[in-house]
Amino acid sequence: GGSSAMEGALILAKLAKKVYLVHRRDEFRGEAVLLEQIKNTENIELVLSSVSKEVAGDEQFVTGLRVANVKSGEERLLQLEGIFVEIGFIVNSELIKDLVELDRLNQVVTNNRQETSTPGIFAAGDLTDTPFKQAVISAGEGAKAALQAYSYLNNGTAVSLDWGK
Repeated sequence: GGSSAMEGALILAKLAKKVYLVHRRDEFRGEAVLLEQIKNTENIELVLSSVSKEVAGDEQFVTGLRVANVKSGEERLLQLEGIFVEIGFIVNSELIKDLVELDRLNQVVTNNRQETSTPGIFAAGDLTDTPFKQAVISAGEGAKAALQAYSYLNNGTAVSLDWGK
């Protein structure tokens, strides 16, 4: 119901002059406390009952986003310099629910080495309990999990990197 988008907008509002929060419904079903914070943040503009139609820009940069109101069909071009998609997710941990510890959101609990509660099973990305669901973070976690798995399969021997060659 919009909690992911509201959380993202609140973070961006601390960094950007203007944040447009586009939502296809006319109201949010997410956490009420987040909506209250959104409404009290001056540089966030709610664009409700609207969907994205087209990204505007040139060969190098995004310059805008064309949105359409789902009720009236009216279109509007939002002038902006970046787009962040926050559509939320429902974790699908069905395949491993009996193998590792899950938290109350059915996310796989991991430590800072991507180890789960079961030795030899490593996890990374949006399936885990990391609070930040971003591709770059998932990629880093994936690299850590792969290195840890290598070490596990080789009786604790870590990958040896010789940066001098």
